Amino acid sequence: MKQPTLGDLAEIVGSYVDLSSVRVTEETAFGDDIPIDSQDMLRVLSRIQALYRIKFEAKDVLRIATMGDLLASVRRHTESL
Repeated sequence: MKQPTLGDLAEIVGSYVDLSSVRVTEETAFGDDIPIDSQDMLRVLSRIQALYRIKFEAKDVLRIATMGDLLASVRRHTESL
């Protein structure tokens, strides 16, 4: 399976929240930089799980504060497939 890129994940996040005024980098923070609420974040994570056929554990979700955290978590899960 192809490893996701920051752009791939930004596209998924952008389908749920407006990223037009956000410069997405690995340091871009959810909540502070990306205007996302908990419901939309769950939708994002569910979409990523379905697309990449992975399963986030609660401990993984709690550690996701930035786009870089999200990317690292998805890559960890997809490397083990």
